[in-house]
Amino acid sequence: MTDFHQRLKGLIQNSDYDYKSLSLKIGQGERYISNLLSNKSDPGYTSVVKICSALGLTPNQIAGLDDQITLAGSDMDTTVVSAHAERILAAVTKEAHRKLATRGAQPLLDDVLSWWYAQNGVLSNFDMLSEHVDLYRAPKPGALLPDPYKIGEQSLATKSFGVNSTEHLRYLFTTFETKLSEAVTLAHVETTKGDPQLSIQEIDVTLPGHSFPLRFVYKRLLLPVKDMHGNDYVLNYSQALE
Repeated sequence: MTDFHQRLKGLIQNSDYDYKSLSLKIGQGERYISNLLSNKSDPGYTSVVKICSALGLTPNQIAGLDDQITLAGSDMDTTVVSAHAERILAAVTKEAHRKLATRGAQPLLDDVLSWWYAQNGVLSNFDMLSEHVDLYRAPKPGALLPDPYKIGEQSLATKSFGVNSTEHLRYLFTTFETKLSEAVTLAHVETTKGDPQLSIQEIDVTLPGHSFPLRFVYKRLLLPVKDMHGNDYVLNYSQALE
C-alpha cells in the first residue's frame, strides 16, 4: 500500500489546492500541510475529516482502502465518518510507530503533539513514546518543586542528567537553584490549565560529581495529560537543541 503521506501529496497535486491554501482551508497555519508531509507526522482526527471534506474525498480514498463512503455537504453521516477516520488514524499511527521502531530514533515534536491530539490528552497508545518522555504529577497548590512520577529510559533528563529513578530526579531538583526549580513548577502549573507549552530552555546546573555548572540548551514540550482514571499529569518531552 502506498505510503499515506505520498498518497496525500499526490491527491493534493491533483486538486485545486496547494499546501498553503489547503492548510488555511482546514483552519491551520499556512505551513501545516507542508510540515505534515515533510516530517511524515500524523494528522489529528479533526484534520483528517477537514482534509477529506476540502478535497472532496472519502476517508477510504485518503487511506488507500477499497470500500467507499460518501463525504459531502449536509448529507454526511458523522457517525460513519468518525468510524472511518478512526480507522485511518489507527493505520497511520501504526505505520508511524513501525518506522520509529525501525529507525531507532527519537520521535519528532510533531509526533508527540499528533499523538496527544489524537488521544485527547489521555495516556493511551503510549508504548512507543513512553521511553522518551518524563511524567510529572500535576502540581499541588503552593508547590515549589516539580513532582516526578515516571521517567523514560531515553528521555533527555535520563541521558543528560544521569537520572535512574524518579527519586533521583526529585532529589536533583532540590540541588538546583531555587529560581530554576520554581520556574519548572510554574511551567507545570500553566500546562495544567489545558494548553501545550513549547519553549527553548537554556539552563546552568551543577550535577553531582561536577565542580562547575554545565549548560544545557534544549527544546521542551509540556503537555497536559490524564490517565484512564482521570488523574492529571504533565508530560515533558525534551530534545537537545542542535
